[in-house]
Amino acid sequence: MSAPRELLGIPLAPPVDRSAGAVTAVLDLEEHWPVFAEHFPGNPMLPGSAAVHLMLGLARHLDPAARALRHVRFARPLVPPARIRCTATTTDGAIVCTVLTEEDGREVVAVRGEAVSDVRAR
Repeated sequence: MSAPRELLGIPLAPPVDRSAGAVTAVLDLEEHWPVFAEHFPGNPMLPGSAAVHLMLGLARHLDPAARALRHVRFARPLVPPARIRCTATTTDGAIVCTVLTEEDGREVVAVRGEAVSDVRAR
């Protein structure tokens, strides 16, 4: 059985660009996605669990054994319509994952965490 490709209309496996030690995916948050009807009516935002799922999916391109994220920090809400850029980068032996969004014409970190292979390391 393969992993789901979407959850409540959110594509969980957007196309990925790869380079040495890094993977990136760009995703356009669409207001019409079913998740935004419930999270939250009149004030839609991407659930944190969905952002974590996207980051972990990218981390698994660099380390298929990645099982969880630790030290996750949510700095900004991800509100549609928006283009977000998700990255996973190998840095000093760790896989650092980020979700970036645009604010005032510049790209800023909205969510950041570190992938771990052993869930006991959380």
